[in-house]
Order: sequence, then structure tokens, then C-alpha cells
Amino acid sequence: MLRALVFSLFSVLSFLQLSAQTDTVKVGLFVTDLYDLDLSEQRFNADFWLWFNYEDSTLAPLETVEFTRAQAVDKGLAFVEEKDGVQWATLKVNGVFKASWNVQDFPFDTQLLTIDVEESDQDAKQLVYVADQQNSKYYDEIRISNWEIMDFGILDTVVTYPTSYGDPTLSGASTYARATVYFKMKRKSQGLFFTLFTGVYVAFFISVLVFFIDPTDVDPRFGLSVGGLFAAVGNKYIVDSILPQSTSFTLVDKIHVMTYVFLLLCIVLSVISLRLWKNGKIKSSQRLDRWAFGILSILYLILNLIFIF
Repeated sequence: MLRALVFSLFSVLSFLQLSAQTDTVKVGLFVTDLYDLDLSEQRFNADFWLWFNYEDSTLAPLETVEFTRAQAVDKGLAFVEEKDGVQWATLKVNGVFKASWNVQDFPFDTQLLTIDVEESDQDAKQLVYVADQQNSKYYDEIRISNWEIMDFGILDTVVTYPTSYGDPTLSGASTYARATVYFKMKRKSQGLFFTLFTGVYVAFFISVLVFFIDPTDVDPRFGLSVGGLFAAVGNKYIVDSILPQSTSFTLVDKIHVMTYVFLLLCIVLSVISLRLWKNGKIKSSQRLDRWAFGILSILYLILNLIFIF
């Protein structure tokens, strides 16, 4: 019992000693602009004001701050003032930041954009961040073409790296303070969807029109389907050019692969219809064409609705 009491007292004293040694820095951001959301290059641009509030005048968070997901950062208009015993350090930042785009449901996608602000000098035992939730905001006149801002916020966390960076006082790992600003963005997809997929849908519906052509008219009967297949493949290359590479099977892939399969079915059924016609089974050939047109059209429409909704 006495041992447990001594151990608890020692733990409390250790915690108080650690807390006394840890500096707390309030961090906040005001985003003035968000632009150039580039899916193929997986990046976006942001302009913002960054500030720190702290009491220890020996700290210099403006000099040790790091933007861990930035490709390029331009810093300016930095200053430090003391107001009511509190140090107020602020900085204007223009940066290009990495984005991990989730294109699984493109163009009906929702994206999460983040800006990470991290202390690069003192570890979390010496300095921690506290997010300025009240003042961290974005300029309400920000307008991004084809996008809508659904949510915004700032979080204070710590990040642990599996290295001591050669520091002999650390035991194989190091932990630093981090603040993360996030934007939840939803794409305005209605117009973009029809722009991107009109070509592949036109290719399919032109191809199913072959069932109104006599099988003996070989050139138009097979030429339309083959032409539609090439058009669908070309449309896939165009859409892929604006998206980052992805190993997942996205909505774009589903629609295009499904269209390839249906165009191939048009060709196969045309061959069967031609064979029936050549064997003198003209009514069977005509019946097959009617059923093929109806079933393929309805099934293609239903599968599209399932994939999209």
C-alpha cells in the first residue's frame, strides 16, 4: 500500500515537472485564398496568415516552424510584438502543398485538403501547440471553380518520427508538435460529369443502333461498333489525363470498362445475327436484333445508375 502511494506521488511529481518544462504555444491560421487545385499534379495553392501566441520571449516559433506537406513556400511580412505580456508572432505565407486526392468516386468526389504546421527544433517534451479554434478561419469570399467548401477546422496534435536524428538524448524516436488545418471540399459535378462522359455514352448508343441494320450490310453493321469502341478508348485516355494514377477501380474505370464490354457484346451478337441470316433463319436474326437492342440498352442504363448512385 505504501509502495503504491509512493509510486503515485512520484508519478504526479514527474508529470508536474514535465509540464513545468513544456512551453505552450497557441497557433492559428487565417486562409485568405485557396486556388489551383491540380488533380494530375496532386497539389493545391494556399495563401494564409499564420500566428503564434506564447509567454516565453526566448522562444522563436517563426524561425523553427516547418510546413511538412509543402512543395514550395514563400514567407513574408513576419513580425513579433508583445501585447499584455503575451508574444504575438505572425507571418504571411504563400505556398504550394501536396494533396492526396481520392478519385474513387470522381467526378462525384469529396476531398480533404490539409496544411500541416510543425515545430522543427524543440520536441514535444519542450514545446506543444494549442490550436486557436476561435480565430482560425478562412476568408468567406474564397471562390473555387467547381468546388464547394463543406467544412473547415484546425487540430493540434503531435507526430512521432522513428528516428532520433542523431540526438544522443533521445531513445530512437522523436515527437514534435503539429497543427493541421483542413478543408473538406465537395466537387460541383453535374456539368463536369456530362462533359467527361458524353463521348463514351454517344459511342455506346451509336453502337446499339447497328441492330436496326440488316446483318448483310457488313460494313456499317460492324464499322459502327468498332468505331464506337475506338471512341470509348479515346475518351478514357482524355479523362485519365486529368486524374492522378490510381491502383483502385474508380467510377471512371467502371463506366469505361462496362462500355467496352457492351460494345464487344454488340459485335458478338452481330456475328451471331449474321450467321442466322446466312443460314436462312431471317426471322430468328431479326428477333435477336430486337431483343439485343432492348436488353443491352436497358441493362447499360441500369448499371450506370447503380455505379453512379
